[in-house]
Amino acid sequence: MVAPLRPGLVDTVVRQAGGVLVGREREIAALTDALGGGARALVVHGSTGMGKSALLSVASSIAVRSGLRPVRGVRALSGVDRHTVLVVDDVERLCAEEAERLARFRGAVVLAGDFDPESLDLVADAVRVPLRPVDADAVAEMIRRRFDVEASPEQTALCLDHCGGAPGVLSDVLDLVGPGGLSAASLRGLRVPRLLRAVRRYWQVLDAEAVAVAQALAVLGSAPLDLVCEVAGMGSCDTLAAFERLTDARLAVNEPMRIHSPALSHAIRHEMAPESRERLHRAAAGVMHRRSDPATAVAEHVVACAGPVGEHWVAPVLRTAARLHGAAGRPENAAACLRAALREPMSERVLAQVAIGLADLHLRCGVPPRADELSRCWQRLSTAGNPDGALDRLAAVVLDWQCDEDVLGVPAGDEGPPVPFRAVAMAMSPLSEREVVGDAAVVPALRAFWSGRGAEEVLGDLPEFALPSVVLAGLGLLRGASERVVLDFALRDQLVGAETDWVVALEMWAHRANGDHAEVSRLMHDLAGRVSASRGCAALAAAAFVASCVDTGRSCEAREMLVRLGYTGSLSPAWVCTLLLRQRARMHLALGAPRAALADAERAGAADVASLARAALMERPAPVRGGAWGKLTPHEARIVELALDGETNREIAVRFNVTQRTVELHLTRVYRKVGISRRVQLSSVFGTA
Repeated sequence: MVAPLRPGLVDTVVRQAGGVLVGREREIAALTDALGGGARALVVHGSTGMGKSALLSVASSIAVRSGLRPVRGVRALSGVDRHTVLVVDDVERLCAEEAERLARFRGAVVLAGDFDPESLDLVADAVRVPLRPVDADAVAEMIRRRFDVEASPEQTALCLDHCGGAPGVLSDVLDLVGPGGLSAASLRGLRVPRLLRAVRRYWQVLDAEAVAVAQALAVLGSAPLDLVCEVAGMGSCDTLAAFERLTDARLAVNEPMRIHSPALSHAIRHEMAPESRERLHRAAAGVMHRRSDPATAVAEHVVACAGPVGEHWVAPVLRTAARLHGAAGRPENAAACLRAALREPMSERVLAQVAIGLADLHLRCGVPPRADELSRCWQRLSTAGNPDGALDRLAAVVLDWQCDEDVLGVPAGDEGPPVPFRAVAMAMSPLSEREVVGDAAVVPALRAFWSGRGAEEVLGDLPEFALPSVVLAGLGLLRGASERVVLDFALRDQLVGAETDWVVALEMWAHRANGDHAEVSRLMHDLAGRVSASRGCAALAAAAFVASCVDTGRSCEAREMLVRLGYTGSLSPAWVCTLLLRQRARMHLALGAPRAALADAERAGAADVASLARAALMERPAPVRGGAWGKLTPHEARIVELALDGETNREIAVRFNVTQRTVELHLTRVYRKVGISRRVQLSSVFGTA
């Protein structure tokens, strides 16, 4: 009689198996009892990834402890005796000759495989150890053992559903995503090698109809029989028979009909040719639309297509799905639906609704816009007469994302590509200078932006669509040095999304005027952590932060923030970036880099700062050109001079129109020539520039 495995030994075996045996205590006990009871045959069976091979290792350990000699593989049958235990994995893959040799073997056997034990006569009297999916506690323990962290209940449930409770599949998934990567986005489309190999193996033994049904289910997810029939293009009897063969192969489960796990579905879809996969998605979208299935379910298949479906019903369905995703707090899904709608044929009215929906996602949810989609909408809506004011919303997107040069260059009718910020404002229909006397809601804000007067009245009576008025009036306040008005802004609580971010940037200027650097710094770090640096409000806030840092003698802190935001090189030709360039020039002056300050001041048109930079250059003593300078090439000497002026590698690269890596290589050669190892040692060798 074999004694049960000690708990410590079980833990050791579990660790050696990479955690795959977590939650398999009952199965290990069954193995111990079967081998101790003298059973001639023992069968471990379950679907792919359930840990069959790991349990075979446990069986071998139990056999050794009981004085038996485990032998692996049918080919190793010579020289066996009554103390030999034959251990065979993947029994279903044995060829006919090997199966016959196994049937003639009369010693003890331990078999494992992804098969139905009833189908093998040679194990008819065997003790069966079925491997069923593990539970949530086992999944959490596997994650804890792998990463030494506690998984949240949401992460545990996500992994359990994705892997279908198969510990081997979960082990592979954890290897691929790593710690902290357990999310729906990271698991979506993950390719697990174990499952890919299993699918290829199944396709070699399953018939064409079973493969077709499996592919249809992989595309559909869970689906009723009639939907599977239409998508697979087969009759109900043939589909049902093929599905039964899939369940026998442990690829699919019933009620509802679906592939065993999402991870296995991903593997099946990956093994399909792209054109076959897209054909099934198109068929699924068409059938589900005729069945009046939910718009979000239909849209999922349309979005998965690489090209347009080409039907007029598609765009309205996608627009409805986007609205539902937006209401459920899924802005990225909503954006994917609207972007897919732009590929489809639609009327101008539907196009206007799609454009307005996209603009709202950009302005309310911070979804980054794409220049090509803005351009297509702009061109088509310009010829249609701006239905539903859609062009105004698109122009507001350009206004908000003005640090993105691609977005800034969206064609604007006869005006051509807008380059400076004023051109962006004028390009906003109906905000052209010709119509400034009209009654458009944003005209007072545009007047305030141009003249710097009347901004306070604009902020006190905002229209329903407030972003253009907030931005233009706020920038008008800065022009008129009246930024403190923002702190008394009574309608702040009515704003949402991008409007709130712009008000925060304007508040930073007001706090800077009050000398409250601590509040400026707090707002800057909060804004930098949640908004894109390609948005104008981020550049406006950065300009306020740099100005406050220079005022209070914290220029190094300002430089660190500019590096974090990526504002150390060239900037887009927007008005807020011109303001940032001016403050960056002041920062360079404070850091003792007058050349960099002069370059920024000239680009910003800041004559006063440029004069200070020129004076600083003239006052600086000429560098003593010692012997170290003679070792440098003229180009290396210019790079060293700029580095001594305080310019970063990125700024030097922009100046010479080369990559940052090229500048780093030049500096590395300089270090070797003069016997130093770091940038900070340049001044000790070459002196100050």
